Amino acid sequence: MMTDAGMTDAGLFATLPPAVLLLLGALLTALLPRALRAVPVILAPLATLAVVWLLPDGAGPAHAWLDQILVPVSVDATGRAFATIFALAALAGGVYALPRAGTTELVAAQGYGAGAIGLAFAGDLLTVLVFWEILAVGSTVVIWAAGTDRARRAAMRYLQVHLFGGMVLMIGIAGHLAGGGDNTVAALTGGLDAGDWTAWMILAGVVINAGAPPLWSWVSDAYPTASSTGMVFLSAFTTKAAVLVLIRLFPGAEILIWTGIVMAAYGAIFALVENDLRRVLAFSIVSQVGFMVTAVGIGTPLALAGASAQAFAHILYKSLMTMAAGHMVAATGRRDLADLAGIGRRMPLTWAALLIGGLGLAAVPLTAGFVSKGVILSAAGKDGFGVAWACLVGLAVVSSVYAALKLPIVLWGTTGARRITTTSRGLDGGTLAEPGVMQMVAMAFLAALIIGIGIVPGTLLGLFPASADYAVFTADHLITQVQLLAAAAVIWFLAAPRLAPGHGRLRDLDWIYRSLIPRLASEFAIHGDPLRSGIVRRIRHRIDFVMASVFRIHGPEAPLARDWPTGGTVLGITVMLGLCLVVYYAA
Repeated sequence: MMTDAGMTDAGLFATLPPAVLLLLGALLTALLPRALRAVPVILAPLATLAVVWLLPDGAGPAHAWLDQILVPVSVDATGRAFATIFALAALAGGVYALPRAGTTELVAAQGYGAGAIGLAFAGDLLTVLVFWEILAVGSTVVIWAAGTDRARRAAMRYLQVHLFGGMVLMIGIAGHLAGGGDNTVAALTGGLDAGDWTAWMILAGVVINAGAPPLWSWVSDAYPTASSTGMVFLSAFTTKAAVLVLIRLFPGAEILIWTGIVMAAYGAIFALVENDLRRVLAFSIVSQVGFMVTAVGIGTPLALAGASAQAFAHILYKSLMTMAAGHMVAATGRRDLADLAGIGRRMPLTWAALLIGGLGLAAVPLTAGFVSKGVILSAAGKDGFGVAWACLVGLAVVSSVYAALKLPIVLWGTTGARRITTTSRGLDGGTLAEPGVMQMVAMAFLAALIIGIGIVPGTLLGLFPASADYAVFTADHLITQVQLLAAAAVIWFLAAPRLAPGHGRLRDLDWIYRSLIPRLASEFAIHGDPLRSGIVRRIRHRIDFVMASVFRIHGPEAPLARDWPTGGTVLGITVMLGLCLVVYYAA
């Protein structure tokens, strides 16, 4: 608790969370006429950013409430860095959204950003819970504001998932406090080791918002249904706020290492083969957050700094990519990559913005992603997490394939380009031209930050004491990254025909409870016997097809059952021994 002198020095800023300024901006945006709404949309994030850096380090004034001590504002380097990027995201997203978004979306987006910034400075668990719910409500309204039936249905599913996550979090916090636990935000990792059910409940509530398995499909379900401006805000706040809370409460929790790796693999693979441009970016969010969650699980000071830096960089390059992709989709009314192929020739600046964001995601040198992802890989490699390091390296290659190669090449290419380039207007009446001045300013601002941090990495790493002295431009780091990019190029060269964009959507895990189970229930209600239903017959047919395919490969006359040449056998054994050596020395 601060002394009276400390309260006098900090003034009002140390008493009220900076998030209040964004909430005030949301109120003014709702009340002012449309012609003046740019004033709070721009000034509120700027004022918030100023206050974030005026706040003194340490805990602010404490308040007694229901036998608990509330500390709404507690400042440290991590919280200040997250609040900074959240304010910058609210600013850039607001500038981008002003020409297109409705008042409801802008108001909800500011409240959404306020929830994230409030979490950055929350000094007690109850304050975390309050801003957690503000975050959920604001994001739901942003999705709903798209105005389509599809968006409204997705918003309701999104709300159900996050209300469930909030309920789990609340039960965990209530049980923790009822059992005599401290209300302050402090590491609960020891509770996981001791089997404390309240710590596990709190962890479960947080990882739901991070997009962790098995409830991860809300990202790919809800985010692409938002408006082209709404997805910019969605890509910035929810999952990264969850990463921040994980850093606060569960640093070094080993379960997060494997949770993050599964997230990174799931998101990267789906993003690689998905046809819908906006769903590619949604899956990519899950994958990149997986890198952060893995770093939190590693738990060393350098790894936690890497998770924070990666969250900062990810918001920059993913916001830029969603801005560029959103304009392409809004201008054409098309979302499949096959239909958008060649659009980069009509919108070279927008395409260049998408490319810069993709290069940042791929951690190309002289981008922010190269700085942040390098810290995570270094932390995993130096601290005895060899298997995790090997997994992250492989997934970084896959991320480079879709972000730095597939998306830019397809969108600049010629497949399907004739349908776009021979018409001056898209399906929704939008002109096929670069976005307006406000949107170009927002994209240029983010692109400048991505490149600026890549050139001067100390501007980002200096925010975190553990990484302030981290050397970015070392020969080892540069050579490793060049090798990863070269591997991505080889994979793309070999697999490009199979990764060619098509049409349709991939089924995610939510298909089981959104479609399969209701249809099975309907079939059972009609036929009375589920074994006689058409769905079950189709499932059995699919199983028979899979078994026949396996038999063709592994059966007695299949290729794997035949004798292998001696040379091929020796080569296979040599490759396996080489992999064993790599894993051994990496560990």
